[in-house]
Amino acid sequence: MDDLQFRRSIYADPKSRDEAMQEAIDGDPTKQQFVRDIEALDDKLAQAMKVPVPDDLYDKLILRQTLDSHRQQKRKNRIQLAMAASVAFALGLTFNFMQYSTPYSTLGEYALAHVYHEEGKFSNDDQVRVSLATLNDKMSTFNGSFEQGFGELISAQFCPFQGVKSLHLVFQGKSSPVTVLIVPNHEELEFIEDFNDENFNGKTLLMHDNNVIVIGDKNEPIEQWQDNIKDNVSWSI
Repeated sequence: MDDLQFRRSIYADPKSRDEAMQEAIDGDPTKQQFVRDIEALDDKLAQAMKVPVPDDLYDKLILRQTLDSHRQQKRKNRIQLAMAASVAFALGLTFNFMQYSTPYSTLGEYALAHVYHEEGKFSNDDQVRVSLATLNDKMSTFNGSFEQGFGELISAQFCPFQGVKSLHLVFQGKSSPVTVLIVPNHEELEFIEDFNDENFNGKTLLMHDNNVIVIGDKNEPIEQWQDNIKDNVSWSI
């Protein structure tokens, strides 16, 4: 048996002995020492494998598995919470966008929708009238004032016009209330001087960075109302 084959056989199984291998060992002191070294190493390995298992090893393994599972669940919960927060934030932005956005593209379209929204709240039969002093107190917000009353003012209230603080005036008209809106110049909505629908006519006039919008029914002289506003409203710089 050559030396390489002998070593391979001993490495594979230090305790294995056949007739040829035993003869090789008996006839060569070097092989005898090699066999003793490998057997000693094999015994040490076998002894190392005989480490006693702790009595509580099972409980420790179960506890470790439970802790690992708990950590993974906490990590998953944090991820889910972050995702939920992101979704809530996105929904909030969408809600705000929908709340303050509008399907209208012009001042006239939005003004008509505004009038329809307020329709029914006022009538020419209302007895309460707003004084000139009260009107001008509100007009001061827009750096304007009425020099004299040119019509019976039924209501003067601030209102949001496409998210912009504006003034909603309602005057007594010939057959139905006439609406005058004082709206700070609004770049998001296109300026249109004349507009109408099946029920109302309207005109828009730009005066000192404010859009003055007049809306009335088909029987109202809208141009006359607009001219009266030009003649009776002064603006401060």
